[in-house]
Amino acid sequence: MDTFAKVELTQDLVESSFPLTDLNTLLASLSDYFEVPITLVTVIEGQWQHLIAKHGILADRTPEQDAFCKSLIKHNKSLLVPDTALDENYANNPLVTGEPYIRSYLGVPFRLDDKPIGGVCLIDTKPKNYAERDVHLLETISGLITNILELQKNYSLYLEDQELIRFSPIVLIKWKYNNGLRIRTVSPNIERVIGIDAFHLCSGELHFEDLLTGPSVEKFHFNLQNHLDGLEASEILLEMALDSKQIWIRMITVAHFNHDGRMTSIQAFITENTAQKYTEDKLNETNRQMRLLLEASELGTWDWNIPADINKVNKKWCDMLGIEFEYVETSVNYFRQLIHPADRSHVERDLAKHLQGLTDAYTTSYRMKHADGHWVWIETYGKVVERDNSGRALRLAGTHRDITYRMEAQLQERKQKQLLSFISKAQSAYLKTGDLSKSCREILEELIDIADSQFALIGELEHTAGVPRLFIHAISEMQWNDLSSQLVQRYYDNDLYFTDFNNLFGSVILTGKTVISNERGKHPASKGTPKGHPRISKFLGLPIKLNGELVGMIGLANKFFDYTEEDARFLQPLVDSLAGLYYAVKLDKERQEAENKLLELAMTDTLSGLPNRRAFMEKAAEVGEISFPYLIGMVDIDNFKSINDTYGHDAGDKAIKLIAYTIKDALRSDDFTARMGGEEFAFVLLDATHGSSSALIETIRESISNLEITLSEEEKIRLTVSIGVKAVLPEMEKMSITGHLNDADKALYEAKHTGKNKVVWFE
Repeated sequence: MDTFAKVELTQDLVESSFPLTDLNTLLASLSDYFEVPITLVTVIEGQWQHLIAKHGILADRTPEQDAFCKSLIKHNKSLLVPDTALDENYANNPLVTGEPYIRSYLGVPFRLDDKPIGGVCLIDTKPKNYAERDVHLLETISGLITNILELQKNYSLYLEDQELIRFSPIVLIKWKYNNGLRIRTVSPNIERVIGIDAFHLCSGELHFEDLLTGPSVEKFHFNLQNHLDGLEASEILLEMALDSKQIWIRMITVAHFNHDGRMTSIQAFITENTAQKYTEDKLNETNRQMRLLLEASELGTWDWNIPADINKVNKKWCDMLGIEFEYVETSVNYFRQLIHPADRSHVERDLAKHLQGLTDAYTTSYRMKHADGHWVWIETYGKVVERDNSGRALRLAGTHRDITYRMEAQLQERKQKQLLSFISKAQSAYLKTGDLSKSCREILEELIDIADSQFALIGELEHTAGVPRLFIHAISEMQWNDLSSQLVQRYYDNDLYFTDFNNLFGSVILTGKTVISNERGKHPASKGTPKGHPRISKFLGLPIKLNGELVGMIGLANKFFDYTEEDARFLQPLVDSLAGLYYAVKLDKERQEAENKLLELAMTDTLSGLPNRRAFMEKAAEVGEISFPYLIGMVDIDNFKSINDTYGHDAGDKAIKLIAYTIKDALRSDDFTARMGGEEFAFVLLDATHGSSSALIETIRESISNLEITLSEEEKIRLTVSIGVKAVLPEMEKMSITGHLNDADKALYEAKHTGKNKVVWFE
């Protein structure tokens, strides 16, 4: 009996779940034979002695510590106590001093697999001795009891197995072999599972091989021969041709051999396998079609045995990367080193998540290096197809697809959107600030990013005295030496110009064409860079033209890969946009100049060249807000009407021009004067008082009085002016500039009516 059956039998005995009626009858016979009132079969488990069969006693168990039979288990031999009252080991035992008042005891071990688990006992309430033959007889009976219990247990298990098999999908067949196979037993469920009458097979009316198709008969005989050659167990798939249908069965066969190695029997476990076979056939057909499809498609396949670190790939996988299929390495480390360094972290992160069971599938995209050096975009899809009992991934399989074209198209689309976005950004920035240089600087970093470069500049062509120079609106900050550092500072001061065009930059300006140089020193124009500019290894120069005329350039440098004409075409919208901005700036500049000219004309007296009354009033209003003293004065040409009437308006015009010049020439740069209309002028002297500026005003009057207009040798006109002045002090009561001017005009009026050619101060 195996260990499990022994333990199960022990538990059945203890739990009284095993039929022991016959055993109790046997114990009653023993009681009569040995003339004792009590006979027992005991089993000790835990803290109790269980009376699994008994005669002459009502108790079902007693404490283990009081049990006589624990000595049987401990020493694995019989125990005879003729008189417990005389035995110091048992005289005070509760089973002696109390129920059932044991006075004499004979016990032999009760064993399972030769291991004592209890005892078979004879108990009397009076002293009694036993002969040696009595002990031997009781030991024999103990062995018989063990055999009976094991047989009953085995029979019970057999009945349970039969009941289980009756509802099981597994059919059991046993063949006896003696120079040929003969069915000995067939489980009764064969008719339900397979549709065969068990009686016909067992009676010999029908042989098992008769039910098989021709190829399956050959497989069955081949399997039999393998068993005859010593094969212990085997598994085969057989097809059966029954009256109404054909079915497939899966049969596991186990051969049994005698002591000299000759096969004596075969036991088979059979399951109906038609559905599984159909599924397998469909799966095999699907796999075959899939292989054909994969061979015809652009998919590469891979299958990674993780513990062995062997990754098998198909030829299409190798073709994607330009690798010879016959020489491809199988280690995952080989495949890992082909992955682009920038992609490895997310590839390994996604892989780890799937291996840990955190994702349903392993899907990711990354770049792998082609054998000729370029990068191929790969889209991979895989799944764990095998795990061990602990859930650790053992095998991962999947596909690779070359998505380079798609990724490059997406990248191109993204860059196009980015390009349009920052073109719009540059235009918006210019419209917001009106500062083209600032707008160009705002897009420079994005330009570097979208062009995959490390350096960029945006310049506008100017001509100074007919000499071209490139004004730098925006340039990368690359301070490699003291001189380049100085250039950066000039750049921030909006004073950075390139004037040396004997280089790649200059080639764009001089030719007005796109310049591409991917090998330093190989391009005809590659003669260095503008003085102080860092060295470049690759260069792309894009001319900016407006109506066919060169107006600027974009320079890009130090791309990791070569610049191409495609790069130039891609950036052309930016070039065109900058041309438009340059044109907008030009128009805006011309508009501002025109507006300034118109404003100047609107604010200037055309005859005298001085500001007119409007200009004077606006300027004087600003002065009215200052907090230091100033003078405001009015000047009127004496006898001007007489000059016009006598000598004509030309003489009057000359007088106005001459006096205007004299007043303006006498004033300081911060002071200002204007012609108010007719023969009247006004002036403002800033930060001036009566005391500090009266001499200056007298000088102006005196200088004018020394002027004369020569009409002919005989005719000369002497000029004089009257001047009214008001000194305005911060502590004075607040008054409008018109009010101050009226006061100065009052002083002028007084000067005109008190003799002319004088200065009068408003008091």
